[in-house]
Amino acid sequence: MFKQEIGFYLGREKPDGFSGFVDENNLFLTVEIETGITPDRGRELTAYIREKISVIKIENLQQFDVFISNIIKEKNLPSGFSLSAGYLKGNIFYLKTVNQGKVYIRRNNKLALLIERDETASGHIKEEDVFVFTFNRFMKLLGEESGLNQKFDHRPISDIIDEITPELLELDDQGTAALFLKLKKMEEEITRVNNFSLKDFYQRFGQQKILTFITVFILGIILFWSVGLGYARRSSENNQKKINLTHDLISQKLNQAEEVSFLNMSSALSLIADSKEKANKLKQEVGVKSYELSGLDKLIIDTENKILKKEEKKYTEFFDLTVDDKNAKGNKLYLNDDRLLVSDKTRGVLYEFSLDKKSLDKNQSNEIKKSTLVALSEEKKYFYVEDAGIYQIIDGKTKKIIENDKDWGKIIDLVVFNSNIYLLDQGKDEIWKYMVAESGFGSKNSYFQSGQSIDLSQVNSLSIDGSVYLAGDAVMFKYTSGLRDGFKIDLPDGSTNINKIFTTRDLEKVYGWDKKKGIIYVMNKNGDYQEQVNSKILSTATDFVVYKDFIYVLQGSKIYKIE
Repeated sequence: MFKQEIGFYLGREKPDGFSGFVDENNLFLTVEIETGITPDRGRELTAYIREKISVIKIENLQQFDVFISNIIKEKNLPSGFSLSAGYLKGNIFYLKTVNQGKVYIRRNNKLALLIERDETASGHIKEEDVFVFTFNRFMKLLGEESGLNQKFDHRPISDIIDEITPELLELDDQGTAALFLKLKKMEEEITRVNNFSLKDFYQRFGQQKILTFITVFILGIILFWSVGLGYARRSSENNQKKINLTHDLISQKLNQAEEVSFLNMSSALSLIADSKEKANKLKQEVGVKSYELSGLDKLIIDTENKILKKEEKKYTEFFDLTVDDKNAKGNKLYLNDDRLLVSDKTRGVLYEFSLDKKSLDKNQSNEIKKSTLVALSEEKKYFYVEDAGIYQIIDGKTKKIIENDKDWGKIIDLVVFNSNIYLLDQGKDEIWKYMVAESGFGSKNSYFQSGQSIDLSQVNSLSIDGSVYLAGDAVMFKYTSGLRDGFKIDLPDGSTNINKIFTTRDLEKVYGWDKKKGIIYVMNKNGDYQEQVNSKILSTATDFVVYKDFIYVLQGSKIYKIE
């Protein structure tokens, strides 16, 4: 029985490639895919391998070779993939490499290449053996075998990883990976039962039947108690060893996650997910009580929150529309400078509210009762009525300024920017732009430059700060002057459904609201993830805006402020 000390290195994530690892049920595997796969699909691959190895039994090298070959066929891996893997069966290691894969062993202070390219091998392991599952690219970055060998000096694997991480992060480490495994002998406890004293007792007192019976009975109780206690003690000690081993491994993974999170958020989240799997497995093996003593759940959650900058934010009531009417209830928000427009569709009211002064003004008309979208620009209020057109309120008077257009499909958002009107038309995959003119507005034009329009069926929100931001169900885009702009999305959760995207020319960040999760993701204007705001109110709100970095949320008649 060997104690496993494990460490791993993951380079920066490639947008069109993947590198990852599996450490499950004595399977140790690293995979490197140059192109032809997304990071999400790569994580699905490693999850699939973990699932397969948990239900299959491998008895020899041929079965291990078939196991790997079947995975390659079943998942139809692209031609540019490489693999380095080993399966530990007792004290025998089955090894396999594909394409650029390499397996090294360090034994008796000497480093040697065991297999590479498309090879298999098997052999007996020894105490203090160190195996490295990696690829050509990692070895070149580290200075080949001599560079790797210099990192070993009777040190723990975690120390080696800590040393090479800052070195490789300064290089072009995109897409590379390595898994280190050190095997140590575990001390086995042998429980001995000495029967001599019991036999001698029978010989001396064999004729004293009653006394013998009583004595044997008492000894039986003591023996039963002793064996039971011994078993409980050994079971407790074994559980504690499992907890300690898992705690060390998870701590190592979480430390690595923190180190790579700044440059490679996806890899960091993959490490956290793997830590959760290890913790759940431990819970099943040792029971909830023992597991709770280890504090692993809190360790993982604290690290995840730290990496994601995830914090539950408190909210306070900022304003209540019932000061005007006890039946007031808001539906939509729109922000222009410090002025907040709140629509009450049921009562046909548009409230104009100053966030700085908390002053309140309102307009009322029957047409507002049919409205679905509202906007505010300078002294003018706008609202859209389906199958009717766009209305404007100025100086308290309501008039239609744009007639319903037969070319419109499904209008789902309205923004006024630089006095021009923009309509998000999901039905026609268009953003219609109406330029302001002396007598009102000119005819519509497509915002998109020729050949730049996209499928908007998953998009449900529009925001403008000079550039145009679009967001919806797991999609987010940015356009500038009608041309697709660089907007790299790196949110923690790929399944994110953005109900509303929001920014202004005065804000330095972009905000994406996922109502189902009760989260607002905060990004810079290139799409890089910054942090996330969690608050219970975000799961029940109907709309939000951001002013001076404060989040204002509408729920019923009340506007809440998240600091």
